[in-house]
Amino acid sequence: MVIALSSLLILLASVQFQALRSSAIDDLGATAELLARNLSAALIFDSLDDAQAVLDALMQSSTISTAELYALDGRLIASRTVQSPEWGHGLVLLQVSRDVYASGAVVGYLTLQASSSRIAIWTGVFLAVGAVAVAAAWLASCVSARRASMAALMAQQSLSWMSRHDPLTGCANREELRAQLQACLQRPQASPALFLIDIDDFGLINAAYGTQQGDAVLRVIAQRLQVLAGSSDCLARISADEFALLMNEGQEERLHGIAMRIQALASEPILIGNAIVRVSACIGMALLPGDGTTVASALGAASAGLAAARVTGHGRIARYKQAQERLLRERARLTDALRQALKRSELSLYYQPIHDIRTGHLRYAEALVRWNSPEHGPIPPDTFVPLAETAGFAEDMGLHILGRLHRDRSDWLEAGVVPPPVAVNLSAMQFVREGAKAAFLDRLETLGLTPDAMQVELTERAAFEEVDAADSILNSLREQGYELALDDFGTGYSSLSYLHRIRCSKIKIDRSFVRDMDRNEGARKLVKAIVDVAHAFGIRTVAEGVETERELDVLRSLGCDFAQGYLLGRPMAAAAFLQLISAEQARQSADSQT
Repeated sequence: MVIALSSLLILLASVQFQALRSSAIDDLGATAELLARNLSAALIFDSLDDAQAVLDALMQSSTISTAELYALDGRLIASRTVQSPEWGHGLVLLQVSRDVYASGAVVGYLTLQASSSRIAIWTGVFLAVGAVAVAAAWLASCVSARRASMAALMAQQSLSWMSRHDPLTGCANREELRAQLQACLQRPQASPALFLIDIDDFGLINAAYGTQQGDAVLRVIAQRLQVLAGSSDCLARISADEFALLMNEGQEERLHGIAMRIQALASEPILIGNAIVRVSACIGMALLPGDGTTVASALGAASAGLAAARVTGHGRIARYKQAQERLLRERARLTDALRQALKRSELSLYYQPIHDIRTGHLRYAEALVRWNSPEHGPIPPDTFVPLAETAGFAEDMGLHILGRLHRDRSDWLEAGVVPPPVAVNLSAMQFVREGAKAAFLDRLETLGLTPDAMQVELTERAAFEEVDAADSILNSLREQGYELALDDFGTGYSSLSYLHRIRCSKIKIDRSFVRDMDRNEGARKLVKAIVDVAHAFGIRTVAEGVETERELDVLRSLGCDFAQGYLLGRPMAAAAFLQLISAEQARQSADSQT
């Protein structure tokens, strides 16, 4: 029995040592990553003093024994070493190395070392305690039996903990949240607050980077949200991309402020490999017991608030109100109507012309989807397009748009005119399902929508996959000759590196910049900078929302290539666009004869 217990003790000590060592290396790696972000300037400008100052500050406030900063060519830029105590000599050092980035490129690397003496001490303590336990077991079988009973109790407690917590994030699970919520509601004069937090478009992260990296994002978000949870509060993960925060003491005037802090924490950049991911979250709030007196009603109230937040878009906050029930019922009816509209081909396309600023000629058009429901009347695109994405109809709607464009082009060709290319917008949600990319490309081929007939526009949010990936839909379209345009440039997270990687042929300058050019010199300079940068990359520019001759003149003087807006033509039905094409071709023919 003693031999068996001793072997078990050694095994447990080994497991503990490895666990402590892994935790220490993770902590050391996190410190290295944080420090590396602050050393890029020192490497770029070869500033020894700045680098040494950062390392000195680090060594004064941590247990790190050695820190060394190297340039990319292997030169040692700065280093700092703290002598370990005599009893720490000879122990295995913990070491991590992290690249230092500047503007997305590696400019050097940082190496940190720390002694494993503390791990050895704790492992030694564990072995010492275990030895006492083995000795006690050897001396008296009753003590051995007692300790076996205690071990069984600890195992039971561990299983109990696992049954109440999420194994991925360490947060409470749904059952534990319900238990905590029940306890809160039973306390007299308690006023708990419940927040349901849903990560927007989390499926896109899994699709773009894989589920393993998606899990890493969830762990980071859980760690950030834990900052807001007090010792008596409960943070739970209740579904794949949904968290719940139960605060024992909630106040009416603080609800929105706490929700804003949750959003701020969730939206901070997250580093995944070499990519930076930014997420947003919709939040539903409930203040109890006013919004719910039972577990079911409390969760229902917060869920209703969350559903109302999702209706209005990404990154929104809402609290349960009775009026929202009517809104949610209306949304459900509208969702069903949209499903039927796709089956009955009720959606149509309107076409807005895009003109060459220099010549004034019509060059191509943008297809804008419209829905005139027999039951609900005209539905604005900013209502039904997000609805299609959240309800899972984006792929079907994208294929429907291709079919409608094909029918309209066929009508124009039969009328004896050659239509210009038409730009179609892609949604990030069209390609979530496996096989959706192939289905989209097959439909293009079946309908004969060749690159001279169709172009593609995508918003900056449509960076839904690695554009460098071999199976990227963007690469597939580009390889087949389709022109790509980046819409709403400058309003999201644009960067020159992204512009270079996506290799688009056009960028569309957001209407907010165009509108402000007359009264805001900064907006005018920004438009000029966008045009110059685009031309430097060999990319043409399209100004959106042009409504006055003055705006058109300014854009012409800045060298912008194309313009789109009410001044040049409102979105119009296919029949009206046919008349415009005919008139435009007649005018160009007359111009060519003079």
